[in-house]
Amino acid sequence: MSFLHHPAFQSLVLPFVLALAVCLLLRMVGLRWAALGASLGLVLAMAAWPGFDWPASSRAQMLLWATLVSTLLAALAITLTAPGTKAMGRRNGLVATVLLTLAALSLVAWAALGGSMLLAQLALMLGAVSGVAVLWAWRAASVSPVSLLPLLVTGIGIALCLTWLPPGGSEGTGGSGGDDPYYAPQWK
Repeated sequence: MSFLHHPAFQSLVLPFVLALAVCLLLRMVGLRWAALGASLGLVLAMAAWPGFDWPASSRAQMLLWATLVSTLLAALAITLTAPGTKAMGRRNGLVATVLLTLAALSLVAWAALGGSMLLAQLALMLGAVSGVAVLWAWRAASVSPVSLLPLLVTGIGIALCLTWLPPGGSEGTGGSGGDDPYYAPQWK
């Protein structure tokens, strides 16, 4: 088994490292851009796994596109210096990012107990990049509401996907013909 295909690497290590690397690279452009690094890291991690399919045929695939579109809109808002792109300050940024991370971790538990391992992995990816946003809010105090918006949209999308799952995690959550078209355990 390859370590690169393990769910722990795909859900924790890859998003965290990508988000941290993007934050550090964008810091050269400016602090307001570096705050968008967590969202861009999430998009890159989602591009690596599970990948963007067009046309999106399931709710989980639509969630990936919603994350990409909201990140692009946040980048446009930062480019145009729209309202909400100013840094919140260290204390407010820390509170917002910690709450977002806790919400993502609660989504992980909900998805795992609800029967969708794909949504649990996507929520874990969200939690990992939210952890990078916490580090960035603490280190640089440059987190803005607009830079956190794509993470919030992703979290709301995961919650909606979990709400629409069939009760008991029965028939529509499996890898064949259900709403989790990507999830086929390869680590057995």
